[in-house]
This record gives sequence, C-alpha cells and structure tokens, in this order.
Amino acid sequence: MILIYTLMNKISKYNDFLLEKQFNSIIDDIFRIVEDVEGKWTSPTTIEWDYSNEEPEKDKNDVDELTDKIIDFGEKALNKLRDFLQKLPKEKIKEYYVKMVNKFKSLPETLRRKLIGGVTGVFLTFVSLTYLLSPSAGSTHHIFKGGLDDAQTEEIIQVTKDKKEVSSHASFEKAQGLVKLAEAGYSDDRGDNGNFIDVPGGRRFIGTNHGISAPILDEYFKEQGIKRLLTKDDMINLSYKTALKIYKADYWDAQHLSELSNQDVANVIYDGCVNQGIDAMRSIVRDALEDNGIEISDDDVIFSKEVLTKANSVNQENLFNSIKKFRESRYRESETFKRHGDGWLNRLNTISYQGEISNLDKA
Repeated sequence: MILIYTLMNKISKYNDFLLEKQFNSIIDDIFRIVEDVEGKWTSPTTIEWDYSNEEPEKDKNDVDELTDKIIDFGEKALNKLRDFLQKLPKEKIKEYYVKMVNKFKSLPETLRRKLIGGVTGVFLTFVSLTYLLSPSAGSTHHIFKGGLDDAQTEEIIQVTKDKKEVSSHASFEKAQGLVKLAEAGYSDDRGDNGNFIDVPGGRRFIGTNHGISAPILDEYFKEQGIKRLLTKDDMINLSYKTALKIYKADYWDAQHLSELSNQDVANVIYDGCVNQGIDAMRSIVRDALEDNGIEISDDDVIFSKEVLTKANSVNQENLFNSIKKFRESRYRESETFKRHGDGWLNRLNTISYQGEISNLDKA
C-alpha cells in the first residue's frame, strides 16, 4: 500500500514538473519578445526601458508596436497558451493565472497592462473573471504562494473593463477560440451523419476536420470551382487556415454576429451554428428572443441586423441562459443523443456567461 502511494506521489510530482516546464516555456516566449527589441530590459526589479540610442518619440512608438505585438501574441503563441490551459482542471487554471500575472508584476505599467489584458482574455475562455480573482473556498486569500494583492486585482478589473469598453461588437476571434477547443482534429465517426456526403447511388464517408463537416467542405469545393468529388483525403488534409476562412465567411459573417454587443451571447450562438447547424440556431434564437419578450414575426430574418439589434436590447444574461436552455432541448431531441449526448452537453456547459465584473466581492 505504501509502495503504491509512493509511486502515485512520484507520478503526481512528475506531472506537476511537466506542467511547470510548459508554463515556463510560454513565459519564456513572452519575455523573449519583450527583450527582442532595440530597447533593452534592464533587470527584473526596474520598470524602466533603456532606449539610449533612440529619440524619445520613437521610443514610445517602438514600445507601443512591441506591446501591440505581444497582446496579439500571434496565432501560434495564443494557441500554445490555450492548449496548455485545456489540459488543466479548473483550480489549476486559477493557480497558473496568478503565477502568470505575478510574472508581469515588475514590468513597465503600459506593457504590463497590455499583457494582462491579452492573457486574461485567453483565461476567460475557460473560467470567469470572478472565479480567477475570488479567494479559494474556505480562505480569504489565494491559496497560492505569491497570490494577487489588492492593487493587482484592481488593475486586472480595470484593464478588463477598459477592453470591454473599447469594442461594442462581439469578436469572431474570441468565439472561434472556444470552438477550436471543442473541435480538435480529424473525426472518423461513422455514426455521425455530418461525416457523409450524398453521391450518385448512395453516400460517401468523408469525416470531419477542425469542426468542418463533410457537407460544408463539399459546398466549399463547389464554391471554389473544384468539380471532382470530395474525398476522405481532402478532409484529412484540410488546413486550419482554410477551416478558419469557412468559419468566418459562412458561420460568423453570414449571420452578422458582429452586430451582437455581448461576447457571451455571440459565443453561445456561434458555437451552436457550428455544432447544431445554422437552421437549428435560427429556431433556437427565435425561441430565446420570444422567451425574453421580443416579438418575432414570420417575416423576420433571425440573423438580420435588425433582429440582432433587438437581441442587444434585452437582459443579456437572461438571453444567454435561454439560448443554452433551448440548445440543450434540441440536443436531447436528437436521434443520436444517446451516442453523442454527453459530449454535446459537456461542450455546451463549457460556455459560460462572464457577466459584469464591477461588483466583484474581494472580501
């Protein structure tokens, strides 16, 4: 018994070691960008940048260009952080958020705030800001060594509020970040009708990749003027870049989802369009709007700018919850719910309403 306990303890420590190694690699990438400029990062304790060979105005432009580059991170770095967080249980996500913010503590204020805004956006695709900043259960303080102090917490809240105020429109990139977590790699599930296309004399198995179903890729081929029949190899070799192009054009732009003012509402609608189909989501959104007192006529186009403007006028949390409710009902009505239901509901439950952060209780 003692031997088993010792072995399990060693495995746990080794797993923690691997996580720390990955986390430090992400931090190294960030600081490599910070250091790889004409100005030089002088020490972990200073908050000054040394641009002795540059004119003052150019220095500021260089810093702004650098920090904008870091906040964007590039697709590669963002994906690296998302992939890391995807492996973690909820409590570990909070732990590594605290660690990451503390890594930025001695950076110059402008750079620090932009970095905090960037990484917080990634963390918020997994958990709420309230959860990240609130004390752990049974404690009035963070349980992690070097937990966030009041000044850091206030700064995070302000940075996040500032980012929300910058844009009144939902972001495709944020919504797609959630979808990408759910739609990983090639699927050869022959029990999924979305993995087949109709061909003369029957059906052909194609599969799904990056969440792009066989009928959707088949339609894309036709739009591109490719006249031959779609094959399984075409799906296997589908690049994420092409998948992203399809998602943006057919699922986001065609539904005018940028007209939505609340990111959480946009997330749950967009994910539904991808996973349950656009036609299904038209019906779901119609029901959700009526559930919140919005009258919808038979002539109304659900994903028109006019109807989405009406959607922006109601309580957003109530609308979000209505959409989730009707999405779940739709899942449960499916003939294949017994086979796929657990996965569908798990996917739906990962999409949460972040809400406003101004009333966070820091007691």
